Amino acid sequence: MSADAYRDELVRAAALREQAVALAPTLAERAADTERRRQLLPETVADLRAAGLSRLCQPRRFGGAELPLDRAIDIVTVLAGGCASTAWVCAIYCDHSILLGRFPDAAPDDVWGKTPEALVSAGFLPAGTAERVSGGWRISGKWGFASGCDYADWLLVGSPLPTADGKIEPSLCLVPRREVQIVDDWHVMGLAGTGSKSFTIDGSIVPEYRTLPLWKVGAGAAGGGRADVAPLYRVPHFPAVPFLFLATGLGIAESLLEITIESVKGRTSLRAGGAQKLAEVQSMQLHIAEASAEIDCARMLIMRDTSEAMAAIREGRGLRLLERARNRRDQGYAGKLCRHAVDRLFATSGAHGLFADNVVQRKFRDICAVNGHISGSWDLGGTAYGRVALGLDPATLFI
Repeated sequence: MSADAYRDELVRAAALREQAVALAPTLAERAADTERRRQLLPETVADLRAAGLSRLCQPRRFGGAELPLDRAIDIVTVLAGGCASTAWVCAIYCDHSILLGRFPDAAPDDVWGKTPEALVSAGFLPAGTAERVSGGWRISGKWGFASGCDYADWLLVGSPLPTADGKIEPSLCLVPRREVQIVDDWHVMGLAGTGSKSFTIDGSIVPEYRTLPLWKVGAGAAGGGRADVAPLYRVPHFPAVPFLFLATGLGIAESLLEITIESVKGRTSLRAGGAQKLAEVQSMQLHIAEASAEIDCARMLIMRDTSEAMAAIREGRGLRLLERARNRRDQGYAGKLCRHAVDRLFATSGAHGLFADNVVQRKFRDICAVNGHISGSWDLGGTAYGRVALGLDPATLFI
């Protein structure tokens, strides 16, 4: 029986986590090849599907696990311990499953009705052009950073849709893969295996029911979210769901801490009085202690905010403005904590960490890429919180 088939949510989450734990060592073995290929390996995608890990946040009515956000995040961190690129793509598929749960039923029916294992990638930021046609829109343009697009069956694209009064309403449009041309331009230093390439669309017709205004994505139930769907698909997106991406950074940091501890235990350092076990050097002990404290704090922030967001929606209320701002602050701060921990741990590896076949340098480069994502921007999240705390308008849509 597939892990996502268990009826009880907690049992289902535990079973899927066990699947992730079992798969992580294999992902670690494939990580270098994944990076060289600049996309997930076919066997990795097959393993994710077989284990139910590509469907962590897919609605139950299509056979998905429909895990609450905090449970899905915990599983992504496990995958990241093996391969950050794989974890990132898994988080992307989770994010897009949640987004599809907010569309009218006809849209997810198009995606999963006949193909329950279909995967969805995205070019999220609004771009391109849109022209009103009968029953929908004709969209064209180029979008970037479409993680996991090589294996996607559908793509979500951000598009500025004109309104009847001449204004622009940034929206998401759902487009089948057959109407998309992928541009092989993903040549990067970190998260190289995510295959986050660009793609173009030339005149795809998108029915009205396959569009969703971004304001409905961001504001949860209070902003027009559907009341007839599970809490996972009513949680306000920007202050909650991006923690999925921070989960990759958390998994990188947690796994690098384990690797560093084991490495330090077996190393010696030359001192004036002769060789000394590195584990006995106080500065090394402090490096380990501070990195572990930063990582623990990041996990607590992430899990607190996502579990409280899920609880609020289950209780039938939206998140208050200060709660949303706090979550955006914590997305940036948790990212900073994980980055600082990885920087410190990477430094302890010394010259050995510079070798291309040493896993620690890949984890260092991958955390740089994770922190480059807009969801983990401390400048944006911290500023939004400071403004709200001081009684000002947040001055951002991403809250």
